[in-house]
Amino acid sequence: MHVVQIAPPWFPVPPVGYGGIERVVYDLCEGLVAAGHEVTLFAPGDSSTSARLVPTVPRGVGLDLPPEERTRLMADASSDAFEAAAELDADIIHDHTDFIPDPGFPIPVVRTIHGPAVDYFVRLYRRLTRLGDRFVAISRRQRDLFEEAAAETFGPGQRIAFVGVVANPVDVAAAPFYPASAKEGYVAFLGRSHWEKSPDGAIRVAKAAGVPLKMALRVTAEERPYFNAVVKPLIDRYAPAEFLGEVSGAAKDELIGRAAALLFPSPWEEPFGIVLTEAAARGTPVVSLARGSAPEIVVHGVTGVLCVDEEEMARLVPRAMALDPAACRAHAEANYDRDLIARQYVAVYEQVAAEGRRVSV
Repeated sequence: MHVVQIAPPWFPVPPVGYGGIERVVYDLCEGLVAAGHEVTLFAPGDSSTSARLVPTVPRGVGLDLPPEERTRLMADASSDAFEAAAELDADIIHDHTDFIPDPGFPIPVVRTIHGPAVDYFVRLYRRLTRLGDRFVAISRRQRDLFEEAAAETFGPGQRIAFVGVVANPVDVAAAPFYPASAKEGYVAFLGRSHWEKSPDGAIRVAKAAGVPLKMALRVTAEERPYFNAVVKPLIDRYAPAEFLGEVSGAAKDELIGRAAALLFPSPWEEPFGIVLTEAAARGTPVVSLARGSAPEIVVHGVTGVLCVDEEEMARLVPRAMALDPAACRAHAEANYDRDLIARQYVAVYEQVAAEGRRVSV
């Protein structure tokens, strides 16, 4: 089938550094093309893909823009992509930008929900449901939170039209495997400089556990105040905490793969922690708070440990470091490999295409 993928204009596909949505879109496109489907990707012009690329902007514009300019740029790029996609005779559009098409838009639209069940998105996705769009959650916990919020906001029966739960993909075959003999005794943290990711929590856990910490951290202009006020002082006070900035490619492989464990102290309802599956693919167990999607991704005592608070995380770091890297890799391959996820999405596309663009009430 012919699938159109529409990515945001912020980063190339795949991203050079941090960029969760762009990584998901890249692996999904590659999996679909490998399975023999025709894929057209609307994304920044500096993207690299096996799909047919249609640039929405010359190159990824990043996130260091004023909010009003970001809003305008996203709307313009998405509007142009939808207009062009309507001329392609595609079977399905898979949109990752939350653009609102005209009520009479002719092609069925599937949307992966990448974010949390806050009021703005609950109302937006209910509106898009009424226009006929269909939604995929990236974890059962995310879907449940959206369904609960929609019922509370709009009343019983006023739902968001979910057509499935499909995990984010990871290219397991391309991820180098690091056996126990390759581990170097430190713990790693990768994420944004934001309270949602809790890089400060990672420092506290590593310090309490008495193990060195290596941190790959994105710090945008918006994230700089939090980094300067909360994170940097902790790094400065804990000498074994090494700040690396953003990493990608082989440097990212080495950071994750040679870590004895990866810390995931996210304190909120994380819809899906991609770094959890990236770690598993490289043979690295995780130490995570049992929040959000983590209990669905981490097999306690096999691919990591799930904890109630930072104190328990610190106490269980040695247990996680002793887990079998091969079991982590096997779990990632069996549950999150991009070819498997692509097949699951094709089943969703076929269902939605067969039903057509149904307008709801």
